[in-house]
Amino acid sequence: MAEELIEFKRTGEVLMRLAEEVRMGYIKNLVRSGHPTYFGTGRLTDTITANVTVDGHSFSATLRMNKYWEYLEEGTGPARGRDKYWPNSSAIAKWVEIKPVIPRPDSNKKIPTPKQLTFLISRKIHDKGIKGTHDLERAKEEVIPHYYALIEEALTEDIGDYLWKMIAW
Repeated sequence: MAEELIEFKRTGEVLMRLAEEVRMGYIKNLVRSGHPTYFGTGRLTDTITANVTVDGHSFSATLRMNKYWEYLEEGTGPARGRDKYWPNSSAIAKWVEIKPVIPRPDSNKKIPTPKQLTFLISRKIHDKGIKGTHDLERAKEEVIPHYYALIEEALTEDIGDYLWKMIAW
C-alpha cells in the first residue's frame, strides 16, 4: 500500500532534463567532431531519444539511437585476417551519396565512381580502422555532475511528500 503513495514525480522530471541535456550535448559533440550524421537507414542525430524509467525501486535515464553510434564512440581497430569485419558497403554507399563525398583523382587523374569510392572507403576502414571520439562520454562528463545536487533535492522532496502522506493517513 505504501508504494502506491510515492510517485517520485520530481525525480523523474530532473532525470528527464538530465537525459535531454546529455542528448543535446552528444549531438553538439558529434557535429564538433565532424562525424557524418547520416548513415545506413537514418540520420543518427534524428534517432537519438531520451527515456526515463522511475518505478519506485530503481531510476534510469537512457538514450536510444541507431546502433552504429558505438563505432563512432569507440572506433574500430584494423581487421585481422580475411574473415574479419568489413563495413556495411550499402550504408557507406548511401553515406557517399548523401554526404556528399568529393572524390580525389587517382594517380592517373581518373575520378573514382561512387561504387569505387564506396569500396575504397570500406577498404580503408577494414585496413586501418576508425578512431573513436568518445562524444557521448564527453557529453555525460560535462552534464551529469551538475545534476547530483538536483537529483538529491528532487528525491528529498519526493520522499518528504511521501512522509507527509503517511502521517496524514
